[in-house]
Amino acid sequence: MTPGPMAPGGFVSAGSKVSAVVAGVEDAEDVLTALLPKAAVSWTTADDAGQKPWPVAEPDAVVVLARTPTDLRRLASLRAVLPEAKRFVVAITATPSWYDTPHVALARGIGQRWLRESHVTRWRTSGWLIAARFGKEVPAGDIVAAVVSGGTGFHLGSYPLPASSLGDPGLADWRPGDPDAAWGGEPEKSGIPSGELAIRRPGTEWPDERVPTFERISWRETSWAEVGRPGGYATLRAVTRATLDDLPPVDERSVNPRGFLRTPTQDIADLTARDGRWAVRSEGRELVTFDESGLVTDADVDRLRRLRGLRVTWRPAHTGPVAAARVVAGLAAAGVPLASAVPVPLWAESLLGAELLGHLARPADLADDLRREELSVRLRRHALRTHGTTARWRALAATAGLHIPPDPAISVVMSTRRADFVPFALAQIARQRAVDAEVVLALHGVPRAEVAAAVADFPLPLTVVEAGADTPFGEVLNRAVDHASGDHVSKWDDDDWYGPDHLSDLVLAHRYSGSDLVGVASEFFYLEQIDLTIRRRWTSEVMSDHVAGGTFLISRETLRALGGFRPVTRSVDVELFQALLHAGGSIYRTHGLGFMARRSARGRHTWQEPIGYFLHRAKDQWRGFRPTKIMEQA
Repeated sequence: MTPGPMAPGGFVSAGSKVSAVVAGVEDAEDVLTALLPKAAVSWTTADDAGQKPWPVAEPDAVVVLARTPTDLRRLASLRAVLPEAKRFVVAITATPSWYDTPHVALARGIGQRWLRESHVTRWRTSGWLIAARFGKEVPAGDIVAAVVSGGTGFHLGSYPLPASSLGDPGLADWRPGDPDAAWGGEPEKSGIPSGELAIRRPGTEWPDERVPTFERISWRETSWAEVGRPGGYATLRAVTRATLDDLPPVDERSVNPRGFLRTPTQDIADLTARDGRWAVRSEGRELVTFDESGLVTDADVDRLRRLRGLRVTWRPAHTGPVAAARVVAGLAAAGVPLASAVPVPLWAESLLGAELLGHLARPADLADDLRREELSVRLRRHALRTHGTTARWRALAATAGLHIPPDPAISVVMSTRRADFVPFALAQIARQRAVDAEVVLALHGVPRAEVAAAVADFPLPLTVVEAGADTPFGEVLNRAVDHASGDHVSKWDDDDWYGPDHLSDLVLAHRYSGSDLVGVASEFFYLEQIDLTIRRRWTSEVMSDHVAGGTFLISRETLRALGGFRPVTRSVDVELFQALLHAGGSIYRTHGLGFMARRSARGRHTWQEPIGYFLHRAKDQWRGFRPTKIMEQA
C-alpha cells in the first residue's frame, strides 16, 4: 500500500477511490491533489453535501477537508448525509494557536471498538492531519464529530437545546457542531419527527407538518450585488426587512474569548468591505479576509489577537448587511475590541441590536489596556448571550411555544469563621444578576445567633449549616454541598468583592470553554493595611491547572463524582483541582475583572503571605480602593 506524500502512512493507497467533502477551502482542488496525488478523488462542498448522490458510491476512503476547526464543526452537523467508509483522513488547514492536539474521541458505544489505528500529524504549519482506519464501515459524520470533540473538549451542556432539523446543508451554520442535527425534514423510520424545530429556506416545503419551522434567508439573498439583477426587488425587500433573527448564530464553542491578549503589540486596524468581502487591513496589507458569507472562524480571530482593536467602517457594498453584521457579531463574541468612528447605519442596529452597538467604543477609548479589556468583556458578554447558538435556539423555541428548560441553578457555598463579614458577603451575592442562585452558608465555629439579622434580611433562598470550630475546612464545605440543590456549585469567599455578573460570566465561560471547572485568577488585590490596589500578572481566557479558590464554578454532579472536597484543614481548592485534572477533567480561567481579593492582617486569612509578597508580584498599582468598571462598585 503506497500512501500519498502528505497522508499518514497506510491509510489511502495509490489508485484508491476517494470521496471528499470540503468546507471553507477555496483552493480545494489543489489541496486535495497535493494531499493524495495518486488517488482518484471526487469531492463536493459542504453546501452541496447530500443534495445529489455522492460521486463515489462505495469509496475506499473518505477525506474531510476543512479550512479551520470552525468549518469542521459545520461539517459535524451534516453527519446524517456524509458517506460511510473504513478509512478516513480529516485535514484542517489552519488552527488557532490555542488549539489542542486533536484526536479521534469516539464514544465507546459508537465506534471506538472498531478503531484499528489512528495517526495525528502536523500539516501546513498550523494545520493537522488526522487519519483513522476501522475494522468495519462507519459513518464519516461520526469521525468528524469525534475529531471536533477531541479538539475542543466536550461536556454535557447546561443549556439543553431543542432537537433541530435543517432544510439543506447550506443551513449547517445554524446548528454548528451538532452531530444529532437532522437534515431534510423526513420523519425517522419509527415515525418520530426528525426534530423539534426546523430551519428551512423561504418558499420550500417541509415534509413533516408536526415540526414548527422557521424560514431563514441566506446571506446571498441580502447581498447588495443582487439588487440590480433579475428579481432584484425581492432582494431589496430582504435587505430592508432583515433583522437579528436572520443572522446565523455565532458558534460559541469555536468563536469565543479564548486566547485574548490584554497587552496588544500592534495598533488599531480597519475592518472594511473590499472586493465583495469583509477584511481587516493594517498599514496597507490585509491581515484577514473573511468568508464572503461573513462567517468568522477561530483561526481568523487568532490572527487578530495582537491588535489593539478594530475600527469598523460601515460599508456593506457588494456584501450586504447580513454578511456585514455577521462579521461584527462574530468578532464581538470573540472579545475583539471594536470601535466605530462613523454613524452606525439603521440596518446594523436592526441586525445586531442597539445594546451591542452601544458597547462599540471610540478609537481613543482603546488606548488604555484596562479600559480596552473592559470593553472586550462587555462586547463578548452581550454578543454571546444574544448571538450565540444557545441563545438563538432558545429564542426560537420560545417563539415556537416549546418548553424551555430553566437556566441552570447555582448553589453558592460559603464557609465563614467571621460573623462580622457575613452581611458584606451576602450583599455581594444578593446583587448577582441573570442567574438563579441560592446560598448555603456554613458557619465554621460561629454561633447562629451572631448572623441572625443578616440571614433574616437576605432576599435569596438560604440554608445555614453549622459546624464546630475544630471541623476540618474541607469537611465543612462538604456538609454545605450536601445541602445544595443547584445544578452548579460556586465557592465564595466572605471578604472579597465580586462584580454583579461574576456568576453569570462563569456560567457563560462554562458553556463556551467546554471545561468541567471555570474560575478566575486572583489578579486584583486591595491591600487594606496600606490602602493600595494592585494587579498581578496573570493571563486569562486560557486552559489552566488552577483558579482562585473563591471564584470557581463546577457542576454538582462532577463535584460529587470527585468525592467532594478533601476533609483537610487547608489547600482544599488545590486538592480539588488536582483530583479533577488527574481524573481527565479540565479547568478554564476566564477574565478576572469582576473579582477583587482583600488582604488585611495576616491572621485574618487562610492564605498567609506578607504584604511584600503581593507588592513584588504587582504589574500595576493604584492608590486607594480602585475596582475595575466591570465590578460596578458605587
